[in-house]
Amino acid sequence: MYHKEVLDNGVRIVSEEIPYVRSVALGIWVGVGSRDETEEEHGISHFLEHLMFKGTEKRTAKEIAEALDTVGGQLNAFTTKEYTCYYAKVLDENIDLAIDVLSDMFFNSKFAEKDIEKEKKVVLEEIKMYEDSPDELVHDLFATNVWAKHTLGKPILGTADSVAGLNQGKVRNFYKKHYTTPNIVIAVAGKIKHGEIVNKLAPLFAGIKDKAVEKDTALPAPHQGVFCTQKSTEQLQLCIGVPGLP
Repeated sequence: MYHKEVLDNGVRIVSEEIPYVRSVALGIWVGVGSRDETEEEHGISHFLEHLMFKGTEKRTAKEIAEALDTVGGQLNAFTTKEYTCYYAKVLDENIDLAIDVLSDMFFNSKFAEKDIEKEKKVVLEEIKMYEDSPDELVHDLFATNVWAKHTLGKPILGTADSVAGLNQGKVRNFYKKHYTTPNIVIAVAGKIKHGEIVNKLAPLFAGIKDKAVEKDTALPAPHQGVFCTQKSTEQLQLCIGVPGLP
């Protein structure tokens, strides 16, 4: 059974106690992904996710990477077309550390210019690697053609050109616009008590108040057709789709 608490500023805290385990998983979910990007921001949701791990006022990138490793925990993140998640998995005795590291990244990341330029190269390599994986690439090609002229059809990673055009100003503006309290859900599961976890999180997240983000939720029109891309591989990747239930 799960419990839900909504703070006065709109942040939602959802938890489920699993008393027979000794671990806790905690994720900060933000309702923003590649479908919310403008043409000039293509790939910025994923890029911003990367930058969250590059240092805060209190921790270097190395210290962030080692913080949970030293206690046998995990720290990671992922971006989709409609949301971004930053999460940690730790033993229940280390939940305070996990909360401290995640909230520090979430609120205090520097987004330094030197880190932005360095991370562009990392993401560009990621794009190249993805394009060399036909079993992954076929799904992007499928979405690009089915949802033509709609942001849902754009690849989450962006393109080489769009990533090269990102800068500190764009990153900070995107963060300020979309990382707002009504857009945040904190989910916790494991050996925890709901009241205790709310008491730990509320002081960190209750002190800020933002306006809700106006999101474009217009339904995209599916496009028909047969779309082919040739690559020098020994396999054929085939993706077939039809409109389903909304």
